[in-house]
Amino acid sequence: MKIRGTVWGRLAQVAAAAAVAAVAGLAGALAAGLAGALAAGPAVSASPVAGKAAAATAATWKVQAPPEPAGTTSQAFGAVSCSSSSACLALAINDYPKGFGEFAETWNGSHWTVQTVPDGQTADDLQGVKCRSAQWCMAAGTTASGDGYVPVADRWNGSAWTPTGPPAPADATNSDLAAVACSGTTACTAIGQSVKGKAAPALLAERWNGSAWKIQPVPAPAGGGLLLAVACPAAHACRAVGADSKGLFSEVWDGRSWVIRPVPVPAGGSSAALRGVSCTAAGFCEAVGSYQKGATFRSLAEAWNGSRWRLQAPAVISGAASSQLNAVSCVSATDCEAAGDARTTAGTQAGVLEKWNGTRWSVQEKVLPAGDTSARLSGISCTTGPVCEAVGYHGVAAYSDHLLALRYSS
Repeated sequence: MKIRGTVWGRLAQVAAAAAVAAVAGLAGALAAGLAGALAAGPAVSASPVAGKAAAATAATWKVQAPPEPAGTTSQAFGAVSCSSSSACLALAINDYPKGFGEFAETWNGSHWTVQTVPDGQTADDLQGVKCRSAQWCMAAGTTASGDGYVPVADRWNGSAWTPTGPPAPADATNSDLAAVACSGTTACTAIGQSVKGKAAPALLAERWNGSAWKIQPVPAPAGGGLLLAVACPAAHACRAVGADSKGLFSEVWDGRSWVIRPVPVPAGGSSAALRGVSCTAAGFCEAVGSYQKGATFRSLAEAWNGSRWRLQAPAVISGAASSQLNAVSCVSATDCEAAGDARTTAGTQAGVLEKWNGTRWSVQEKVLPAGDTSARLSGISCTTGPVCEAVGYHGVAAYSDHLLALRYSS
């Protein structure tokens, strides 16, 4: 199984190039298994940075050397969550010589350590994670059950995982949780989708109260949609974003119910999708993704001001033929970091790190290790300081990708 296709299919959940088609065809994608079932994403990247990965353009981002499981042939980081500068957990996948596997890694302030996940092979597919401390993280995704898939959520206590058993919607043949956010250890929200037979996919939201998960009613936009990311700055405030048949939409949780809120698409844009969201308060969120204009995919950024979403202008990446942002993390309304990738006309792909200072976005790093042809940053998490961890993968061939991790400290 190709790591590149698998990572994008399972972590992005929808290709910007096929947002409408993905909404219509999710039932088949779930039936085939969420790992790599959806499209491999738009070709996006920037001019490469020569040298040992990143630190050529700014000394604040430093490349790390996360260990890779012995005997694996290809690895990739997906989602990451940090509760402090010395406590992070990142989800990862790899190709064993004979098949797909999954693992996690923890950061203790000085080094990364490989950790197992409940299944470790193909049953559990953990896609999102949120940590409140080094001893408390919640990861959510999907797991095989009979001929289909059901939601899964596992809690990490610093040394072991405990299943928490999120329910599947009644009569659903396939269900998936794509992301999770926790404002505390007794207040988490996970979002995803479910399918009943050949019916159109439905949105799925579940709430954790510290002891059990409960499915929440969540309205869907006309024509259906996919929720791809969620953030909860408080127990009574969550924001979820994604893509629908018309472009973009979001959902707002006020402690009582979910309500759809429209999201603007850039003029002339199509095939838009928001893949990451971060909120510091009910009145401030940043969401990132991409959209298509003509034959080009472009990075997308939007800000929530408490009542509506407003378009922003992501930084222009020198030498990029196309670009996208995959994840974002904010420590304040004037301090956010976004991770993504960009592609040159020559076909090389570099990871991209951008910063929001309250006024504008600027490129901090373009990441492409020497000798590689591709790099992607799929996850980012920042704590006060700010101190950030950005994760993804880099490589030359589809079966020789390696873990990529960078640390930022001001």
